Amino acid sequence: MRNGKIEVIHNNFLHVGDIIYVEYGMAIPVDGICLQAVQLMADEAAMTGESDEVKKEPLAKCLSYQREKEMDSNKTTTVKITRAHDLPSPIMMSGSSISGGEGKMVSIMVGDDSSIGQIMKITRKAAPEVTPLQHKLETIATDIGKLGTYVALLTIHILLLRFFIEGFQNRDIDIFGGEKIPSIDVPETNFILDYLKLWIGYVIIGVAIIVVAVPEGLPLAVMISLAYSIERMLKDNNDVKRLSSCEIMGGANNICSDKTGTLTLNSMKVTKIWCGKSFDVPQTQDHATGKMGKLQWSELIPSTTIHAKLIEMNVACNSASKAGATALSMVELLERCGTDSVGL
Repeated sequence: MRNGKIEVIHNNFLHVGDIIYVEYGMAIPVDGICLQAVQLMADEAAMTGESDEVKKEPLAKCLSYQREKEMDSNKTTTVKITRAHDLPSPIMMSGSSISGGEGKMVSIMVGDDSSIGQIMKITRKAAPEVTPLQHKLETIATDIGKLGTYVALLTIHILLLRFFIEGFQNRDIDIFGGEKIPSIDVPETNFILDYLKLWIGYVIIGVAIIVVAVPEGLPLAVMISLAYSIERMLKDNNDVKRLSSCEIMGGANNICSDKTGTLTLNSMKVTKIWCGKSFDVPQTQDHATGKMGKLQWSELIPSTTIHAKLIEMNVACNSASKAGATALSMVELLERCGTDSVGL
């Protein structure tokens, strides 16, 4: 919202002071302050490394929650806040995403001054990392270039040496003229200029050797082999997006990660259902299709079928146009049990 009008513009044209509407699934383009929030949650793992979602509220509500947190319910003594995520935050960081709810924010930092802008400035200045294969290829290309240069110099010297030896033996060399009629290879009237032309031909031969020695097709051959390796690794469920990373991932035996780099499916699953008591939902997966295995309501809730109908109706009545992770997991459960989610 700019000058009281709602506009749809590109992120690069946002200014300080613009009112931005945010909703589920949207990437926050600039740094800002939350003005209005309805169950607004933000995923800041990309910026802070914390996997917990952060609730966003306007500044006045955040200060009110902080005062309530600091004061004990029975006494006036203060209590210690153990976790930062126990309180909502009004700060909207660029580079993070909205994981739930909707609201409004005012832009306060744009471009290179924003959080994601500062990171991009650092990454632009950093020199590209050379992979082990590229380092080896550079070494091989340098060695081939040196070898080609040595061979070219040796060829030029041999040709010159042969020219002078044969010329002195046959007395065909007449640089300044008047000694002897030159051979058929050198015209009679040009003398030293013709010899210079012949010597330049020797140098051109040496340059041609150097040019031929440089492996111009080597980078192309390496790229083709890496692309073929990516296809082979994809069959092993190892998705490599960068060609330069293929050689490293192909030689990895163990992958170690902490809580900020956990390798997951990035999807939520229903594991338990409570209908008077708790029922476990089997988490079996069909390896051929990559989807979760089919289920029957009678297997999950053996007592009665009315609970299954209630679950279906609740999911159908509460499905949003842009479903969150929890809603998608419920829809997936219905699909596993044979309910058509498209009809919902």
